[in-house]
This record gives sequence, C-alpha cells and structure tokens, in this order.
Amino acid sequence: MEGVIFDGRWKGMHGIGRFATEVSDCLRLTQAELRGNPASPFDWLYLSVKLTSRTKTIFFSPGYSYPLFYRGRGVLVVHDLIHVDVPCSFWFLKKLYCELILRTVCRRASAVLTVSEFSKRRLAEFTGIVPAKIRVVGNGVSDAFKKDGPVFELEDGETYFLGISNGKGHKNNEKTIDGFIAADLGDRVKLLFLGRPSAAILSHVEERKAHDRIRFLGRLSEEELAALYRGAQALIFPSLYEGFGLPIVESMACGTPVITSNCTAMPEIGRDVAIMVDPSSSEQIAQAIRRLSGNDALRRVMGEKGIVRARDFKWEDVARKIEAVLAELNDRAEARS
Repeated sequence: MEGVIFDGRWKGMHGIGRFATEVSDCLRLTQAELRGNPASPFDWLYLSVKLTSRTKTIFFSPGYSYPLFYRGRGVLVVHDLIHVDVPCSFWFLKKLYCELILRTVCRRASAVLTVSEFSKRRLAEFTGIVPAKIRVVGNGVSDAFKKDGPVFELEDGETYFLGISNGKGHKNNEKTIDGFIAADLGDRVKLLFLGRPSAAILSHVEERKAHDRIRFLGRLSEEELAALYRGAQALIFPSLYEGFGLPIVESMACGTPVITSNCTAMPEIGRDVAIMVDPSSSEQIAQAIRRLSGNDALRRVMGEKGIVRARDFKWEDVARKIEAVLAELNDRAEARS
C-alpha cells in the first residue's frame, strides 16, 4: 500500500508478532528502516528521532510503540492494557510507559486500532480519547489451524486436556492445575501445557504431587500446536486477562471445545460456543472439565459450533479494515491539500 511505512520489527510467530506478520503480508506494506527492540519502554524516543523527516507518509505501528515527538500522520495498534490493568512487578517500566507515553501518543495519533470491543472500551477510559477514534479490527487465525490434519496422541490410549503457559501469572496456571486435579478423572487423563512454566508453577505441581499427570511441552510450531489442539479433549484457558484470546479461536478452528473465562475479552470471542467459568474458581473449572471428559456428543457439538465461530476471524478481513482506515487518512490529507 503506497504512502505507508510499517514497523516490521514487531513481526514474529506469536501475539503481536503474528498480527504484524499477517497484516504486513496481506497489505504488502513498505517496511520502515528501523532497528532495535520495539517493545522497549524507550523506543518512543528512538522513533521520534528516526521519523523526524517522514511527515508525508503514514507511520503504521502494529504494536504499542509510537513516537512521542512526531508531526506526521500515524496509526498504532494497542492490543490490550495488560501492563496497566494487571499487577506485575517486572512490568513496572512498561506500566510507566503506558501511563506517561502511551496515553499521550494515542491522543496524538491519527487513529488507534485495537482487537476487541473490550480493549476499545478500556482504551477510551484510559486515554480519554473519543471512542470513534478507536477502530476495532479484530484478529485472524492462521490457515494451520483447521479440523483436518495430524492429531497428537499419547501412548496407550491416554487422553489429555490442553492448557497455555507462558510463565506469566495472568494465565492462571495454578487454578487450571487445581481445577484439573479437582475434576478427579484418574491417572489416564493428563494435562498438557503449551509453553514453559515459571518456577512457581513447577513448585505448585510438586506441592500437588501431580508431576506424573502434568507436562509442559515448550514452544511448538503452528503445525505441532494444531495437532495438539486436535487431539485434546478441550482447551482449558481460564486466563485472568485477555485483550482478545487467540488460543480460543485457534482451538475452535481445529474443532476442539474451549473452557475459558467470563471476564475481559473472552466472552466476546467465545460467545455461547465456549464454556465460561469464573477464573478464580477451581471448582467451576473442575465442573467444566468433568462435563466434557469422555462426553463425545457434547464435544462434537461444541467442536462444530467452534469451527463456524472461528470463520469470523480471518486475516484478510483484518487487513481490509486496516486498509479502510489508512485510505481514510489519505483521503483527509488530499482534501486538505
């Protein structure tokens, strides 16, 4: 797309990186010549210097980093306000960035994009900008996540539920583990986690004497993850905070039922297709697990509904919405010239 320079430093395989990669590829955006880590709380200063003379183009940041001192047109994507809303000691600098810089750059940017109505409401509250300036463009799901394909299986016919772990507290792994144990499904049903655990979670597993039933698989490719979704009885995703919750859609696209939280963006994404629970209640999580375990009929119905729901999340649609915002900014500039 002409007249737009894109911060391709965000591109990657997960989270904001996936969003950046898919949008850049769909729109064939020109990459800005930038270096360094865009997630740094001080990147706003670097961008302010680098973009001083680029006032005739639109600067597009697919993440929350944006130049504070910039007079050109620009768009940034704020996926969530987790650094503000979730207490975490090692997020101090990012929280400070949000409080001191992000609030201001959202006001100065030509438009602010986000991925859910929940995040839009929080952004409007936090920044004080009019909601009309914030556009919800959503998220997409990769083509790797579909019902047909290889299925991960455990040995000797054992079954498993799937959780998500990235070592961060808001993923609520302790309650996931407690709910799984409380479901009392027997030794032949396992709980597998995508990702790596924190030391605290490993300690919790040992305290609950559950190391023989719970495994952490580390990082996987999209193809490996899709196979893991397909083989699971269900995804257990009782996160405390999500601006979107991409694993919900990935699991649904693979035809796998989802247990998720009744807070933040998760009801918006899961709607009536997922089983909603209070993430603070291990007993509600356990009840949902027991409800799905071995219930082929219920899992089949939920899987079919999930596949239909997942079709609402296409990267082409995300790109089309973004393209419309960028075109609108160009039209405004032409009208003023």
